Amino acid sequence: MSSQDPDEEIKTLLEKYSIKPDSESRLKSLLPRIISTFGGDKPVKNIIEELEIHQQSADTLVAEWAQDALQGLRKGAPFSLCLTQRYFSRVASVCGKNENNLSKLPGVMRTEYRIAIRAALRNDFTEGVRAVLLDKDQNPRWNPSSLEEVNFNEVEALFEPLGPKAELNV
Repeated sequence: MSSQDPDEEIKTLLEKYSIKPDSESRLKSLLPRIISTFGGDKPVKNIIEELEIHQQSADTLVAEWAQDALQGLRKGAPFSLCLTQRYFSRVASVCGKNENNLSKLPGVMRTEYRIAIRAALRNDFTEGVRAVLLDKDQNPRWNPSSLEEVNFNEVEALFEPLGPKAELNV
């Protein structure tokens, strides 16, 4: 297959190997449910409650998705779940607001770095490594051990700058 137009050759080749799916992608069909379940400023406890309801759905795709999501969430450290939810909520709330540092890549990266360093210093990180990689008992002992015990002032503190000199390191 050699023609004078390489673009035509590529189109022909792509058509030869492309297929049209019989149905829309799983993600596309679940996206409205994902957005409504995880969107907004919902506490993690409410997200889990919604997923438990979705698990009972007659739509097997929705029920399986909810079960998979719950399985993943239940493995996480309560503090980390609340931190992640709060971070995603903050980023979503500034979408389209160019004056906020979380609406620009440098601000997002600075915040991500700050949170990652500070979260890694918490006991949950080492406990997760212990449970999964060292002892391999898959039974982490989180501190705090439940969502209800999470101190939201501690969660918020991970977002705060330490000051001009300290900020260079964390």
